[in-house]
Amino acid sequence: MSKVHTFKVRDRNRYRKVHRYIRKKPSNEYCSNEGFEMIAGYLTFTNSSSPETYTYPGPATFTSVPVATVTSVDSESNNQANVVAYITSISTTSITVSTSAPFTGRVHFIIVSQD
Repeated sequence: MSKVHTFKVRDRNRYRKVHRYIRKKPSNEYCSNEGFEMIAGYLTFTNSSSPETYTYPGPATFTSVPVATVTSVDSESNNQANVVAYITSISTTSITVSTSAPFTGRVHFIIVSQD
């Protein structure tokens, strides 16, 4: 099941009553009619493959289990991140990530709400 969040571009300068001879440069913002939450971050692995847990910060409140993606990135810049990062468990309060082999680097994640 998937849900599409559509964002519309809105010029903030058009919503004020300002009458100028020369029109001001647009100041765009992106608006959605639905609630949307996204968390992006990383977990650091130091020569380990044991599960690492990330607990969502206080204001993030997911009412259903969110969708997440993870990607392994080598932190030593020697292109040796030949591991698979995968999600062990995910809930409305935390995510647990493991790797297929011990490595030193970061695992980047993006968590998006399904509400």
